[in-house]
Amino acid sequence: MASLDRFQETIGHRFTDINLLHRALRHASLNVDDDNEALEFLGDRVLGLAISQTLVARYPTEAEGALSRRLSQLVSGKTCVKVAKGWDIAAVLKTDSGIQNRNKLPDAILADACEAILGAVFLDAGFDKAHAIISTHWADLLDDQADVPIDNKTALQEYLAKRGHDFPTYEIIAQSGAAHAPHFTVATNSALGTAQGEGQSRKKAEQKAASDLLMQLKKEHGE
Repeated sequence: MASLDRFQETIGHRFTDINLLHRALRHASLNVDDDNEALEFLGDRVLGLAISQTLVARYPTEAEGALSRRLSQLVSGKTCVKVAKGWDIAAVLKTDSGIQNRNKLPDAILADACEAILGAVFLDAGFDKAHAIISTHWADLLDDQADVPIDNKTALQEYLAKRGHDFPTYEIIAQSGAAHAPHFTVATNSALGTAQGEGQSRKKAEQKAASDLLMQLKKEHGE
């Protein structure tokens, strides 16, 4: 119980309904009916809305495309992992006994748990409280995002479009691993070439494939 008290102090919210916190900390690998997947789904939407509101207030004249790229980076799995590690969520998260090393949980599990916590806070205390927690724990990430980010898939699309070609397509060609630690291989195809990428999620594999193809094309054209 002491560890849960510390965790609640860390995130900045003491739950009225402690069962919501317990549920948010039960990963789907436990194979129980009341795991954190539904809370993760909800938390993802809460995070997206809170960050969207913050971005519109911070950059009122910025174009929609730029805001979308900022949002994509700030709600990404990579960002949620950073926040989850800052919370030391691994110390209180419950997972299948097959996951042995508590200090090396897969990033996907940490990101999911982060979103589940936000969903639980929303149900326990409403959007304003969830927004306040997000404002606190995403503050440095927002401040560090001085320039509009551009992800690998967008960069590849723009590279191809400037040369008069259609956007690339993406296809999963292999998927393996347990539910708590999946592994994807994705192929990206374009008029100028193809490449493959691997990752712990489809999105990560797509980004890796796009990055590799973009590097390949730039090298071929001496850029």
